[in-house]
Parts: sequence; structure tokens; C-alpha cells
Amino acid sequence: MSADTPVWVDPAKKDIASLIEESILKGLVDEKARGAIKELAIYQLIEKPPEPKLGDFALPCFRFAKVLRKNPFDIAQDLKGHIESASCPWIERVEIAGAFLNLFLNQPYLANFLVPSILDDSYFASEKPKAIRDTRVMVEFSQPNTHKEFHIGHCRNVCLGEAVSLISAYNGYQVIPVNYIGDEGTHVAKCLWQVNQYEGEPPSGKYSEWYGKRYAEAHELLSTGDEAEKKQAQKEVSEILAAIESKQGSYYELWKKSRDECMKDFGDIYQWLGVKFDHIFYESDVSERSQDIVDEYIEKGLFTKSEGAYGVSLEEDGLGYFMARKSDGTSLYITKDLALAKTKFEEFDIDRSVYVVGCEQNFHFRQLFKALELMGFEQAKSCYHLSYAHVTLPQGKISSRKGNAVTFSSLVKLTLEKIQQHLEKYADKWTQDEIADTAHKLAVSAIKYGMLSADPQKEIVFDVEAWTSFDGNSGPYLMYSYARTCSILRECDQRGHKVSLENLKLLSSSYESELLRYVYDFNGVVMLAGETYRPSVIANFLFSMCKGFNRFYANHSVVNAESPELIEARMALISAFSRTLRQGLGLLGMKAVERM
Repeated sequence: MSADTPVWVDPAKKDIASLIEESILKGLVDEKARGAIKELAIYQLIEKPPEPKLGDFALPCFRFAKVLRKNPFDIAQDLKGHIESASCPWIERVEIAGAFLNLFLNQPYLANFLVPSILDDSYFASEKPKAIRDTRVMVEFSQPNTHKEFHIGHCRNVCLGEAVSLISAYNGYQVIPVNYIGDEGTHVAKCLWQVNQYEGEPPSGKYSEWYGKRYAEAHELLSTGDEAEKKQAQKEVSEILAAIESKQGSYYELWKKSRDECMKDFGDIYQWLGVKFDHIFYESDVSERSQDIVDEYIEKGLFTKSEGAYGVSLEEDGLGYFMARKSDGTSLYITKDLALAKTKFEEFDIDRSVYVVGCEQNFHFRQLFKALELMGFEQAKSCYHLSYAHVTLPQGKISSRKGNAVTFSSLVKLTLEKIQQHLEKYADKWTQDEIADTAHKLAVSAIKYGMLSADPQKEIVFDVEAWTSFDGNSGPYLMYSYARTCSILRECDQRGHKVSLENLKLLSSSYESELLRYVYDFNGVVMLAGETYRPSVIANFLFSMCKGFNRFYANHSVVNAESPELIEARMALISAFSRTLRQGLGLLGMKAVERM
């Protein structure tokens, strides 16, 4: 966890840290030493050992050696005695391993604290600090260009942005998910230039793919032919661009119609994925404001003239020259980002702005954030670029210009075909609506988990076989684990058993302990994922937790446990696991299924 992780995410660790600090301070009269111990932030020093056999928590006692002027082993011995005499309800036993103090949680106490709070949902709705609750966070993601195909690479952006929004909201922030549509520029003019020469109309439901093909064709045509032909073509493209910007003429009307068609496609994609935005910005809406903001900061003296252009030097920060307006008087894409940021800060009153954009824009955002800082926006220090690597194909990089992209519709088709093969066995048992709904949810889980389980900085190679696997590191595997808990609980219920909290002390095996600890760690994992903008932390945690559940299930029967009391205690345990898994799936944008 980061140094500022709030202690509410781990009440056991909080109480243990307080006890350890109290134990150390009890023997100190030197105020300087007392202050040094407090500054060490014992809560943050307590860590999770690499193996369960080493305990639930570990404290590196060598961190106190300099302040206390004692051998770390002696410090561990003293602390062990203090902790044991204090009879902390969280702690079952304490062991010393070299310079480490290893602490083992009291399993019955943990179960009686944790399981009821999960079953009444209070664990998932714990009160967050006011500083978090008062913070407004805008997450900008997706940002597709109209007149281009929405392909598999765009999907990673959508999945990351949605997950960051959901995780941040769970952690207590006021979240505003937004989209920024690239609906103008040279790529649009090139596309419309080719559309004007092409016979045929775009098919309903595949508008963006059709326009994307025209763009790829235009790019190819404008790169070939003799110089005179290319010069004439570029002149025509420039005229189209000018017509759009002037908001007049037939090309402007074609632009409006084609943009609306592409937006309809995007809306269908977001609906299929279950993604929602509170607001949508359009590049065309901020163009005029981008010129106004340059004028404003020329007048304020920040942007000065250099070789006909206007901007500011960022050389001292290793960021070169920030150009805000070209010598021909036109603005740049980054200038539009200045205007958009100003709108976000002033009209939406946000405290933090997160941009989910590919790694090729790293330098762009470093320049942008520095320019915003120099312009006097206090929020600039709280701007964050969530940079992510590309999704590639086995044969190499995706490119709209080359026209080799796996379109979103192709991605859905490939994924659904694999999922439906698994569901064929239920054709005589389920309704067609249930099969279709389950297939949809599993396909979404396959795609989102495939996009989110890797660290954002790591490249993803699209592998439909691995993503749709029911027994590997995949979304369907997590969904299957959830469905299995539902099946177990249904069978127990049919036999007359009910979830009971009366005998949780019977959950005493190592497999039950492992599962309890996974469930207990959930809030801390979500906080870490949110503060580091890494949904992969949750994805991989859920996979490990599901493996822990399946180890428990392989070694312990629930339905045929030794006594009714144990059956109902284990029902409570897997109910707690099931609810935690469902919460985790929800934070990754997945809807759990109860039958598979």
C-alpha cells in the first residue's frame, strides 16, 4: 500500500499497529526517540509475509534498531512479551524469525468479525475519510475518433477507464466518467474525400467500420500516385477541412450526418459493454475556445512569440518548447487539451483529472500538465496520465491506416462463438433468452478480464482461446467460480440448511483460513488498485482468491460436511466469498452469472 493509504481498510492491522506503538513507547522517556518512533508510521511497516506459514502479518524490527539502540532480535523478544501480555483479540500467537516479528490472526475472531459484516454488506460500505469523500475526480476515457474503426485497441482504453471509475467510486471519491470524441481534423477530411468518390452507403450498425475503411483507402491513395495527383488530392482534403471548420456547405452537412452515424455505433458498443458516461466532450466544441485561451495567456504574458509561433519554453523541465499556436495562426491538438482542462476545472469544479490515453502520448501529457501549472491551475498537480501499452495481434501492431485492425464487432463475434460452444450443452435445459444473456455476460467478462489482468504498462497480445478459457486465468474462470458457489448454496438450501453465523468457530482448517484471509484483504486490495490506477491488482487478486476457494472446495465438502453446524458455517463462509467475488467482478465492469 502507498504511504498515505487510510488505516480504515485494515482494522486488524490498525489495532495491532497501535498495540505495537504503545508497547514501544511505554519504555521510552526520551521525547526525541518517541517522536522518531511515531514518524516511522508502524501501520505502514507491517507487511504481509510471502508465505502463509510465516503468519498473517510481519513486522521488521530492524527498523527500530537505530532509534532504540538495541539489537533487532532483542526488540522482537520485548515486543513479543508485550503483545502476549496484552491479549489482543486479533492475535492468536506471535513468533520470532530473525529480525522479524510474525503475527498469526485469531481465526475464530476474524471469522466472527468478517463474515457477518460481509453478509450485511457493511464491509463493502465502510465510511471513508472526509478528505476522500469531498474529492471530485474526473476520469476521461475511450476518446475514439469518428470516421475510424472502433477496434480491439480502443477496447483496452474503455475497460481501463471504466474500471478506474468504478474502483475510485468504491473507494469513496465523487467520480465523473467522461468521454472526449475526436470528431474533426485531417483524418475526417481524408475520409470524406474518399466517401465523395465511393459508390455505396454505410450499412446500419457498422457505420464506423465502413467510414474507417474509407479512411484507410484515402490514406493509401494519398500516399501513392505522382506528385501532381497527390498535390491536387491534398488541396481537396484541405478544402474539405476548411468547409467543416466554417460550418458551411455540403461537406459540412456530410460531416454532421456521418459523425452522428459513428456516434450511434459508439453508443451501441458502450451499451453492449455496459459502460456509461456522465458527460461527452467533442473536439469540435473546444476548437474555438482553444484560440480564446491562447489569446488570454498571450495577454497575460505567458505565451510569447517565437519565429512567428506562440508558446512557452519548458526547457528547464526537459520538455522542450510548448507551442500553443502555429505561425499560420492555427491551434494544435494540445491547445484544445488546454481549453478542455480549463472547462473541466471551472465548469465541473473537479479536484483531480485522470486521462486514460495510450503510452505514445506520454510526452504530450507531461507538456500539458506543466503548461497548466504555469497557467496557474492548482489542479495541474493532481492531473494524472494513465498510460497504457498497445493491444497487438500475433502478427504485429494494429493500425487503422493499414486497415488490419480487429474491429470491435469481430472481437465480439470471435468471443461469443467460443462462449456459445461451452453453453451448447444447456440448449435443452435453459431458455434461449437465458443462454443469450449468459453468453453475453461471459463474453464481456472474457474481454474485460483479458484487457485488465495485465498491468497497464504491459503490451497485450490478443488470444481468444486463453481469454475464453473456463479453467485458466480468465474472466469465465472467475464467473464459473461464482456460479459454483450459487450451485452449492442452492443444493444446501434444498436440503433444508440455512446460512448460520452461530458456529463460525468451526472454520478452523488451513483452507478455510486461507479463504477468510483472501476475503478480509479485499478492501485493502481495492484501495491499492485505486491509488495506483491499476485494475490489474484486483483482477489478479480475484484469480488468486478463486484458486483459494477451489482448493477449499476440493478438500472440504459443504453439502456433506460432518455436522449440520459445520455445513451452515461453511455456507456462511462461501456466501462471504461469493459476495466478495461479485463485488470484485463489478469493479471490473462484469455482471456475475448464477448458472453455468
